[in-house]
Amino acid sequence: MSSLIDRIKSLFLVEVPKSDTSAPSDMSPPESQKPPERTVETDKEEEGELNPGKPSSEFLSILINAMKAAAEKESVYLDFKQNIKSLNHLDFDQKTKYETAFAIASNRGVDKEALMKSARYFLTVLDEEQNKFDRTLGSQRQLRINNKKEEIKKLRDEIFAKQSEIEKIQEEIRQLEQKISTEKQELNDQREKIEKTAADFKGSLRFLKSKIKKDLENFNDYLD
Repeated sequence: MSSLIDRIKSLFLVEVPKSDTSAPSDMSPPESQKPPERTVETDKEEEGELNPGKPSSEFLSILINAMKAAAEKESVYLDFKQNIKSLNHLDFDQKTKYETAFAIASNRGVDKEALMKSARYFLTVLDEEQNKFDRTLGSQRQLRINNKKEEIKKLRDEIFAKQSEIEKIQEEIRQLEQKISTEKQELNDQREKIEKTAADFKGSLRFLKSKIKKDLENFNDYLD
């Protein structure tokens, strides 16, 4: 019997082959020998957003774990999603699926208001995870990037202080400038890592929230 977390994953995550449209390099094997890449299927990204990120297995795991904890208290929405999934083998359009799944839920005493309340509850859970992530990210920016900037400033000040002794300390200055270059590179690397982390989290968050929001829209469109 699958665990609750596996159940939630099965309701939101689908692996699909990802086609590779890039030109092969001279060292690339023939296309017929390449295994298809696999990625998590997501809804279309919002246009115009700078570095929107994409769902990552690490962040999806964290977010789904949070949903798992919430599901132990509230499961109406997930039960409805399970009803929808159970109808996938039938040749139903989406409206019919939602109506049929809702009929099943209604037989268990669930009305539209309870269903929408449950779905919004999971959105709230994801919002709480976003707040926790934002706090952690802010701390990491402060720790990693600002500290690196301060280190560079101190090194530059040390160089300027020693310029009056150029003949004696030229080698020392060269070494310090080399260290500055290293610190700059590390600063850029840390900034890129932080921004990618933020983008991937937002992509994961938006992916799950868009699924729930789409269901909410469908509730209003398809359910009386």
